Amino acid sequence: MRNINFSSWTGKIVWAAGLVLLILGRNYIEEQFLWQLRIANDNLFLYNGIVFLLPFLTGIYLSLLFLWSNFKVNDASLLFIVAIPSFILSVLPMVIQQVSIPLPHTIIWLVSTLNIGEILPLVAGLTILPSFSLGRKTTGRR
Repeated sequence: MRNINFSSWTGKIVWAAGLVLLILGRNYIEEQFLWQLRIANDNLFLYNGIVFLLPFLTGIYLSLLFLWSNFKVNDASLLFIVAIPSFILSVLPMVIQQVSIPLPHTIIWLVSTLNIGEILPLVAGLTILPSFSLGRKTTGRR
């Protein structure tokens, strides 16, 4: 099997085709599984886990475009200021629901409000791979 140069047009077309498949897969999971879990109300941890994983994995897939294009991060601020806090804040509702953590209601409200719209898991997934490529050498053409 031949390696694909993802910084070329062919690589971008392959990535875009994968994005279409990812969107179709997300929609299928949301339509077939999430509504059943929402109606059953039996396993809220599984429901919250899927609600977290869908945008997180989408963000990881989106970040592959940066890595394949020889994107390089110059400092660790992306990891410590964006990736880790957004990951923690997006996982915290599941942890609060499963483990009784004595947190003030204002913090619980803030975490719940921040997680509306699936933005935090998407940001966490999008920034986690590029932030781990800190020491990676780029071999891009100039």
